[in-house]
Amino acid sequence: MRFYLSPLKEKFLLTCFVLLLCTSSGISQTSSVNVPKDSLTAGEVFWVSLKIQLDQSYDKVLFPDSTFFPESIEWLGVQQFRITDFADSVAYKLQFFANQDVILPPFEIGLVLSDDTTFISTSPSFLFFKSVLPSEDAELKPLKPIFTFSQFPWVLIFIILMVLIAIFLAYRVLTNKKPEPEIKYVPAAPFQNPLAQLEETLVYLKNDYNLAQTKDFKFFYSSLSDSIRRYYEDLYNIPALESTSRELLRYLDAFGVDHEMIKSTRTILNKSDMVKFAKFTPTLDSAWDCYHESINFLDRARLIDASRVSRKRAEYEESIAESEPEVEVGTDIDTEQETPKEAE
Repeated sequence: MRFYLSPLKEKFLLTCFVLLLCTSSGISQTSSVNVPKDSLTAGEVFWVSLKIQLDQSYDKVLFPDSTFFPESIEWLGVQQFRITDFADSVAYKLQFFANQDVILPPFEIGLVLSDDTTFISTSPSFLFFKSVLPSEDAELKPLKPIFTFSQFPWVLIFIILMVLIAIFLAYRVLTNKKPEPEIKYVPAAPFQNPLAQLEETLVYLKNDYNLAQTKDFKFFYSSLSDSIRRYYEDLYNIPALESTSRELLRYLDAFGVDHEMIKSTRTILNKSDMVKFAKFTPTLDSAWDCYHESINFLDRARLIDASRVSRKRAEYEESIAESEPEVEVGTDIDTEQETPKEAE
């Protein structure tokens, strides 16, 4: 059976067939871009999503990478979501750094099937810029209230005056600075010879002290015994002045002192103790006998202790040479040697 169509019906059917083919092709492969509708400010982070609907299953879908975006748009990351074999989508995390509106070119999506790759494109997208700066007509407001001053520069005069006062005070402090006192060195005392000190006491008792007139036998005997004790303390380092007569004699035996010196010492100490503690009143002759015993002690000490005195002198001078000189600041110092104190 054969159907007959008029020319008008043939044209209508042909048009419908073409429209059907176009509609089927459009629905089979579609892509869309979703960008922010609001304007963006500098530094704002935003998302751009890209969706594609496929007509068949492809081996791979290639979406644009970071090189697609302009320099004013910074790439922060991407997330891809494959919904089905016929639908796929990707979301780009971006940051806006432009100072004007930006036009994103069409996205090209690659569809890989075996060895063949087909590309489809989207429509261009627009990103609108929003400035945070005020308009040219906006009124600038000061951060702090503006204070009005009179025409005469009182503030400047005050600052200059304060600077001059500070300079004057600094000058006064520097000019009134007290000079440092002179440093004077105190020379060390010379070596005191125990033999010379003992002799000096004996000479004083004989020449300068009138025993026959004063009759002060206690002072006379005490001076003799104390001079002997001081001799042992200075030369032998024995605590003779703080020791009793019996204790001192034990020290002398322990130190190995000369026997004749110990004998003279015992005689002088015993007679002195009798006068000082037993209230014994001697005669002038017995007092001078004790004095001559002290002279014998001095002569024996010169003979026995000459080397000990020399060694003591050398040790003292060596210690003085090694030690620093004593210093006294700001006072005058009398460097003359003090004379031995006379016994009262």
